[in-house]
Amino acid sequence: MSILMIFLLSFLFFILLTLPLKHREKDHKSMVQRMEYFSGKEEAMPKKSAAERQAKAGMQLQERALVKIRKISRRLSPRGRQTNSFDLMMLQADWPLLGSEFEVVLGILAVLGGLIAFLTTLKLPMLFIGMAAGAFGGIFYLKLHISRRGKAFNNQLGDTLIMMSNALRAGFSFQQAMELIAKEMEAPIGVEFQKVLSELALGASLETALGHMSKRVQSKDFDLVITAVLIQRQVGGNLSQILDTISDTIRERIRMRNEISSLTAQGKLSGIIVGAVPFAIVGFLYLNDPHYLQPMLDSAIGKMMLAAAAALELIAVLIIRKIVDIRV
Repeated sequence: MSILMIFLLSFLFFILLTLPLKHREKDHKSMVQRMEYFSGKEEAMPKKSAAERQAKAGMQLQERALVKIRKISRRLSPRGRQTNSFDLMMLQADWPLLGSEFEVVLGILAVLGGLIAFLTTLKLPMLFIGMAAGAFGGIFYLKLHISRRGKAFNNQLGDTLIMMSNALRAGFSFQQAMELIAKEMEAPIGVEFQKVLSELALGASLETALGHMSKRVQSKDFDLVITAVLIQRQVGGNLSQILDTISDTIRERIRMRNEISSLTAQGKLSGIIVGAVPFAIVGFLYLNDPHYLQPMLDSAIGKMMLAAAAALELIAVLIIRKIVDIRV
């Protein structure tokens, strides 16, 4: 009998031996829990479902990761809190990180990307390419998340203004209307109004709190709402009627924006394909045969051809983006 067969039979025998013991231990624990429950200890019975336990475990894992990231960030900047360009982006994305902590995340992504690229190809240049791809991938995902969050905010804004206008007609104050929005509306707009209410509770003025919200959401439609609210507080007027007018304008702009987006989708896809195909071909050729492109890289004419191709590629992408970029 081969060694592999002996190992498999031994493993199977071990499983058959320990399985009844595990069932017996599980039954014993269940019986103890039922006895403690009927004796008055209600907390002994498990009340959380498997989904809730998994969600709690995920939250605990996320919290531990955040704690480690913050420790690394404090070690890298021992002089204290330093602001950078990522701080505002963290607020716009509603991520529980500081700008310096996100830089630590980018460093981790760069190291992982470099290791994966190097171990996959065993080529030193791919190490640096993978590191750049990991870092820029993190920045790209951040900007994509901010863009999607901004679009979701703008899509909710019309319904939010209608709800706020109806609340004002019913006799609510503007702050009470914001409390209603924060309670009833989903993220991101409900979360943003809750932040405004938190700032007001800490003593900030309405103009300051709305200004901070405007920086976070970066929405021209919401800037129009803020302007109308602040002017109404200074000179008076029917705010509910103003909000209805702004809501109709925003709804029409969203309809036109969606229609234009559907009409220009083919042009945008063409621009992406045109811009990506040459780089994909060069990368494929380099991975299969690195020496295939060497004559072009060594000769002066080849370098001039590559520079001209890159310049024409950039010009084509910019022209296509300019054509399909229609402002509403």
